[in-house]
Amino acid sequence: MAQEKKYIPELRFPEFKNDGEWNSDTMENIFEIRNGYTPSKSNPEYWEGGTIPWFRMEDIRTNGHVLSDSIQHITPLGVKGSGLFPAYSIIVATTATIGEHALIIVDSLANQRFTFLTKRKSFENKLDMLYFHYYMFIIDEWCKKNTNAGGLLSVNMDSFKKLTIPYPPSLSEQRKIAECFVSLDKQIDFTKKKLEQLKEHKKGLMQRLFPAEGKTVPEFRFREFMEKEWEIDKFSNVFTCIPNNTLSRADLNYSGGRVKNIHYGDILTRFRECLDVRRSRLPFISENNDVERYFMSLLKNGDLIIADTAEDEIVGKCAELQGISDEFVVAGLHTIAIRPNNKFANCYLAFYMNSSAYRKQLTPLMQGVKVLSISRSAISKTEIYFPSSILEQEKIAKCLDSLENLIESYERKIEVLNIQKKGLMQKLFPRL
Repeated sequence: MAQEKKYIPELRFPEFKNDGEWNSDTMENIFEIRNGYTPSKSNPEYWEGGTIPWFRMEDIRTNGHVLSDSIQHITPLGVKGSGLFPAYSIIVATTATIGEHALIIVDSLANQRFTFLTKRKSFENKLDMLYFHYYMFIIDEWCKKNTNAGGLLSVNMDSFKKLTIPYPPSLSEQRKIAECFVSLDKQIDFTKKKLEQLKEHKKGLMQRLFPAEGKTVPEFRFREFMEKEWEIDKFSNVFTCIPNNTLSRADLNYSGGRVKNIHYGDILTRFRECLDVRRSRLPFISENNDVERYFMSLLKNGDLIIADTAEDEIVGKCAELQGISDEFVVAGLHTIAIRPNNKFANCYLAFYMNSSAYRKQLTPLMQGVKVLSISRSAISKTEIYFPSSILEQEKIAKCLDSLENLIESYERKIEVLNIQKKGLMQKLFPRL
């Protein structure tokens, strides 16, 4: 097949540098392209006791991009005359949630959102499917940009079938590329598992370092404080409320200005018990707004910010402000800003307000169905359990904060690995 364009990647393994340009062919020449389908849900004979994997988007979201089994299964009666799609086919979402794919390593079916790509026999010894699985991440991005206008969002299948697929002439080079990404994915998966373990460890500590429901002292205590009592107080007695800034996002300047404005969305996207203003990407109030207008409501290090409106479990969550130096910082819409009194180490109170025991107090006071909200008056009705010793409060917070820092370091590692993977894809594969 004549090739008008030369396909040579920017980065190549040394042993293949002299192998010349890559081969290429169209998607429809390399693969049989067929749609998935859903057997009738109204016929139990297609579903009850099923053993045949039937894949949906939920399988990719739950179990990743290389799949050997599905969450739901069908019976042989639900299979159409053309039979199952063979193992080592690719499923790619070409309608609705576009730009997701998986390598399926078992004979299977999938729903109608997916298009199956099954390698033709003529390419059996030309294309390695694990190599192509990684190249599909580039195709995923192409799919998102090449959709039909109007009606149900879908990939332009005419263009999809004509898409050129480059591949090294040697299966050895294809497999070496795939092995590189497999190794990187293992690092990412290991780091994600470690991150989840740390989150579970933190969750367990939060349950044990604060009193459980119906208890007045926690399960775990530091030895040097065992003889000291814990106290209970109404929340209304322990804080001063700080007025909010009322500017909407439309009134904010994101590129400059004198005042940082902590908005509802900033807490949701960068939630930590300790919110570092120096590192948070917060919008600014424009230069033409008078800072003195906000003088009575400027925030300080140690002030607590509570999300008072959200569509999920974040509502009522609390973060302690850190990193304020010469900056002007105010609380924006859909937040509650409070300044605890001198009975508290502020960092302790932030962690306590995010504990499961306190959440059980707060949840019944929330209003709304899809969008939940909590008011200052509702929070004032809750009770706070705390050690009488400020030193014990600080030690509890320090323990949890060090764990939170470790969690954040693993989140950064995952981010760096994903950036590295994206960069390698741009260099190890020729451009479309």
